[in-house]
Amino acid sequence: MLLPTVGIEKIFNLPYTQEDFKIVYHTPLGMPVIPQAHKHDFYMVLLIEKGTGTHTIDFFAHEVKPQTVFFLAPGQAHQWNLSADTSGFQVMFSPDFLLQVQQKFPFFTPAGKSSLVLTGDDYQLVVKALKILLHETNAQKAFYLEMLQHQLQIVLLLLKRAYQASFKTELPPTDHRLLSRFQQSLEKHYHTYSEVSYYADILNVTPNYLNQVCRKRFGSTAGDQIRERILLEAKRMLTLTSLDIKEIAFTLGFNDTSYFSRFFRKYTKSSPVEFRKINN
Repeated sequence: MLLPTVGIEKIFNLPYTQEDFKIVYHTPLGMPVIPQAHKHDFYMVLLIEKGTGTHTIDFFAHEVKPQTVFFLAPGQAHQWNLSADTSGFQVMFSPDFLLQVQQKFPFFTPAGKSSLVLTGDDYQLVVKALKILLHETNAQKAFYLEMLQHQLQIVLLLLKRAYQASFKTELPPTDHRLLSRFQQSLEKHYHTYSEVSYYADILNVTPNYLNQVCRKRFGSTAGDQIRERILLEAKRMLTLTSLDIKEIAFTLGFNDTSYFSRFFRKYTKSSPVEFRKINN
């Protein structure tokens, strides 16, 4: 049985709509501690104005400090432990509020970085754009929904500009497109296909070339990316569901539970049972 997914309407006690959107300026944050990992069905941007602590996203603990922005996509597991004085902006929107978000904004992709420290003008510009977004939300004047959608894109584009400047790559545009298609294919098929050759075939490149491009961008091969995606989903399922180990193994394409357990232990240094016990 799956644990409940937390939606915007559950957090703010709002009626659910397909165009769900919410922006809040926290002074301070209403819930500074979320002790147990959970997932959402919406995108979230959290910009820390003041505060310290940790924000754990997909089992990786990020340091919380002023001018740090965090990105969360639907389905990601997260929890946080923040100081009581933490303040900042929290933006939440459903996948239907803005279309093709993951194709446009790399920080919402599985391979993207989940946190970014803003500096100088970047921080000031993003805060200014968020204040406009907050004003439009509160005013609700004519065409406000369209204004929200356009202003949200401005916020995300400013963040994308800062993100790309912080995580520079020397890849040509054709290789960027190749990696984008690889990531999209991996999201669709990681639970069915784990061979680099499968993805290379559908992308019309050789396995060696795909590995080479991945190594330039991520510092790891395409095979590593596939393995990490499978492990991430295994961790999510062990933490966020009550499925037994056999069911999880089968869902992830393993016909042999013992092989899945060996695979999991090899790369995490703990068995699936041990991981579940530690994270629940």
